[in-house]
Amino acid sequence: MLSRPIINASTILKHNSVLHESYIKQYAQDIDFKDVYATLSHGKQVEELDYHVKDQLLYHLEKLCIPQTKRVNIIRETHTSLISGHFCVSKTVAQLQRFCYWPRMHEIVSSYIKGCTMCAKSKPNNRKLGSYTPLPVPSRPWESVSMDFIGGLPKSRKCHDYLYVIVDRFSKMCILIPCNKHITTEQTTKLFLQHVWVYFGLPTSIISNQDYRFVGRFGQVYGS
Repeated sequence: MLSRPIINASTILKHNSVLHESYIKQYAQDIDFKDVYATLSHGKQVEELDYHVKDQLLYHLEKLCIPQTKRVNIIRETHTSLISGHFCVSKTVAQLQRFCYWPRMHEIVSSYIKGCTMCAKSKPNNRKLGSYTPLPVPSRPWESVSMDFIGGLPKSRKCHDYLYVIVDRFSKMCILIPCNKHITTEQTTKLFLQHVWVYFGLPTSIISNQDYRFVGRFGQVYGS
């Protein structure tokens, strides 16, 4: 509602009687607004607080006061609308402050956005995790190799659906070995010996992830 182009909030609520009545009932119970709303509803003025009532709706500096029970929906629509597109905390708060008001808005919006799944998945982590340490440059072919598996491939006639990939870090020569998804550590070791060791000898270092097929038995064989 409030993330769309600027329009008087009371006008929207007037045309939605259920929502209008809901706001009025919530003001009487809301911990942030119940006292000032009760005072203004009895005809008393609270000019020093910059509040006023119009059409039974509470305003602070011409901005609609949002009861606690309505705030999550307002934040969600403002933050996830096509216009806003998952803005950061400061931009979401700035958008909200054009139309509405409640105390500690920045704190509440910040808490909501920290729990936004879409933001957590798609936005980069800006924490400083330290500098990367470059790998040493090999001085000759097959001194250092990297290895990994590529999966999700269509099955071949021999029912191979994975590739065991070994790359020489010096020459960038690549060896592609067909295999199966459920290849064991022993089978991985055997393929490595058949396709690398017999032709190039054992490399000084091997770069790989922590795949279970590259540790344990493979490491013992390589170490021996």
